Amino acid sequence: MNETELYELLESLQAGTLDAEGRRRLDEWAGESEANAELVALLSDDSLQEDLRKLYSYDEGRAWKNIRKAAASQRRARLFGIGRRTVAAAAVLLAAVLAVHFTVLRFTEPRGIVSVIQPGRTMALLQLSSGQTVELTDKPGERIQEADATEIQIDSASTKFKAPEQERQAEPLFNTIVVPKGCEYHIELGDGTKVWLNAGSEMTFPTQFDAAGRSVTLSGEAYFEVSHDPAWPFVVNTPQLAVEVFGTSFNVMCYEDEPMIETTLVSGSVKVRGGQVETMLEPGMQAQYDCSGKTMGVRKVYAENYAAWSKEMFVFFDEPVESICRKLARWYDVEIDASSPRLRGLRYSGMIRRAETFNSVAELLSATDDLTFREVGGKVVADRK
Repeated sequence: MNETELYELLESLQAGTLDAEGRRRLDEWAGESEANAELVALLSDDSLQEDLRKLYSYDEGRAWKNIRKAAASQRRARLFGIGRRTVAAAAVLLAAVLAVHFTVLRFTEPRGIVSVIQPGRTMALLQLSSGQTVELTDKPGERIQEADATEIQIDSASTKFKAPEQERQAEPLFNTIVVPKGCEYHIELGDGTKVWLNAGSEMTFPTQFDAAGRSVTLSGEAYFEVSHDPAWPFVVNTPQLAVEVFGTSFNVMCYEDEPMIETTLVSGSVKVRGGQVETMLEPGMQAQYDCSGKTMGVRKVYAENYAAWSKEMFVFFDEPVESICRKLARWYDVEIDASSPRLRGLRYSGMIRRAETFNSVAELLSATDDLTFREVGGKVVADRK
C-alpha cells in the first residue's frame, strides 16, 4: 500500500474506526517487519495514546516543526519514540484534530556501547527504628511489627504501614526508606498517603503521624498522593524548602546534583516555602527553586509529564540533554559524562518506556545528527557528533 493509505489506516486505528477490511490490511502490513508490528502495537495501546496526546496537544507548532525535520531526513529525529532495538516510532497526536502522523526510523545497535545496561528494578532498603535494615523486594506477604505496634506489610512491589487502633505513643518512631540508583519503590504511609520513590531517593517518616500534623523528609524524587484531611496538613521537607499540602497529587524533585528543586502540582493545592520566599500552586503549575540563588519562579507545565516516571515512562519536553543524562544515569545506575561544552543548547522532546535497556535509549538519541554515546573505562560518554 502507498504512504497515504497507510496513514489513513493508522489514523483509523487510533480513532477506533478501523473496519474489518482495514484491520486485515494493517495486520498484513504489520507482518512484513518487526518495525511495522512494533508501531501497530504502540498505536493500539490506549493509555499510551492518551499520554502522547497530552504531551503534544498544547504545542502543535513545535510538533509540526519536528515532523518536518524528521521527514526531511531519516537520520534527523528531534522527536524520539518508544521502541525496541530496531525501531524508533514517533507518533505525534494533535488533540485538536485527533490526526496521527508517523516517522518510522530503523537503526543499528550503537557501536560505542559494548555492555548491555539493563533498566532499574523494584527494590528499596527500609531502616527500622531499631537500626535494623530490611530489604524490600521479593518478599510477598511478609509482616514486621515496629516497637509502637505499627504493622509493616511487605509485598513484592510495595510496602504498607498500618497503625494500630490503640492510642499513639508520645514519642514517635521514625523509619527511613532508601531507594538506590537503578531502583524504584512504592509505599503507603499510615495515614493512607501513597508515595512513589524514584531512583537515588531517600525519605524519613514517622511510623505513626501525631495530631499536630504529618511531616516527612525527602532527598531525591517522589510522587505523592496525599490522603485528604484539611485539618491535618501534610508537609514534605527537603534540604532547602518545604511543601505543605492538604490532600493532593504532586511531584517533588530535589536531588543534590540538580540545580533546581522542582515542585509540580497535578491536582489540589500546595504551598511551597523556601528561605524568605513562598508561593501557592494551582494544578498544572511548577515551582522552581534555584538552590544557588535562593530564588523561586513559577511556570505553567503539563504536570503529568513530571509524574510520568511513576507510571514507567520517561517524558522529556524541550529538555537539555545534560538533564536527560542525569535522569538516565540514576535509573540505569550508570555513570554518564555529559560535561562536553558542545552539548550546551541541545534539547530533546520525546517519550520512552523505562523498561527499555539503556542501549535502546542511547540508540534512539544517537539516531539524530547531533548526539553520540560511547563506553570508556566503565562509563558512558555523551558528546555531539
